[in-house]
Amino acid sequence: MVNIHPKTNLSNDIIKGLIEFCYKQFEIKTMKQLFYSLLSIQFLIACNSYESKRSATELTERMKQIDGLINQYHSKDRFHGEVVISHFGEFIYESYIGIADRTWNIPFDDDIKMDIASVNKSMIAALILKAEEEDLLSLDDRLVDLLANYSYQGSFHPDISLHNLLNQSSGIGDYGDLSDEFKKNNFRDFKRLHFTHQEYIDFISQIQVRGEPGDQFYYSNFGYHLLGIVLSNIYDQPFDLILKKKLTEPLGLKNTVSSNRNDITIPNLAKAYNLDSQSGRWLENNYIDLSLGHRIFSTASDLNRWAQVLNNPGWLSESSLDLMRRNYYANTEQNISYGYGWVVIEENDPKIHGNLGIDLPYIIHGGSTEGYKSMLINIDYGKYVISFLSNVGNQTNELELAHNIVKLLLK
Repeated sequence: MVNIHPKTNLSNDIIKGLIEFCYKQFEIKTMKQLFYSLLSIQFLIACNSYESKRSATELTERMKQIDGLINQYHSKDRFHGEVVISHFGEFIYESYIGIADRTWNIPFDDDIKMDIASVNKSMIAALILKAEEEDLLSLDDRLVDLLANYSYQGSFHPDISLHNLLNQSSGIGDYGDLSDEFKKNNFRDFKRLHFTHQEYIDFISQIQVRGEPGDQFYYSNFGYHLLGIVLSNIYDQPFDLILKKKLTEPLGLKNTVSSNRNDITIPNLAKAYNLDSQSGRWLENNYIDLSLGHRIFSTASDLNRWAQVLNNPGWLSESSLDLMRRNYYANTEQNISYGYGWVVIEENDPKIHGNLGIDLPYIIHGGSTEGYKSMLINIDYGKYVISFLSNVGNQTNELELAHNIVKLLLK
């Protein structure tokens, strides 16, 4: 299913503004003056309408080219899933293409959910900032203090703060720092483990440390897993309920959910697949325990709306939104640009991972887990927002696809 719907109508506000402009410019006292004033208004409206129609035609053509790109990827089995593009908050393109469930041959539709993988970091970071606005914590709070009620065999650097966890400067290790026994088969055995919060904190405390807090960027999924535990402790509720009460319900994200139990069925959830290169067969994704990383499942349309939240203070304050979008590595020698749960691109720098080769500022984050791929991009404070989800993991190059979409969108 494909929807292309750029705006084409002249708004009432524009017409009203033109009329008010003419009344101010012309001191209308006679019918003749009124006639010429109305002609002026008609001319201005005609010019504006022409420009609007031309822009709409150009935009429609770009959407058709993007649709051709998506179909090209799909025809080669490089993409099955959902793509949504919005322009200043209005959807201008939607595509739901391919198979969500190969057992039952269920096609994608606008309410089919997928695991958003590491795009969940933007939501976890936002929930931490929401808790700070509610005076439940401070970004300067130390991790060891927040975990004071837990015992663990390893250790955490005493200076690790929430700020360090959010901007990936905590020094806590990642999957690559696990022992060899857990690295086999793409960490399959590790991802099948079930942890309580106590057990998981103990496990993470024993992972190899990658540096001092604040010294350097080091991407750590485990650091964000700890943030989810912090939220559960602060609110004294499971993460899935916190997400629902604090984020999805207030923002009307009806198709965005989390779960910490494997026995709970998630409605309209697409299965994920990888293509086996030797047999040419699609293999369904391996079992993952839901308690590990506070997994979030959503749709491309909900993700698009979520990214738009960052353009409008309200749910979060202007200062909180600024903290999320700030590049905390601008004055370092590392070729990285990261805020809170987002890669932040302020200028076209090909050395920075996630760079799309455009001159507009934007924030971007992708994700990958066991057959699911995700991408969310907010260009120039909502001028364009691009979201897509795929369930053919090892066939979809999410950064390449994002680059190709943006190239057509902004040409």
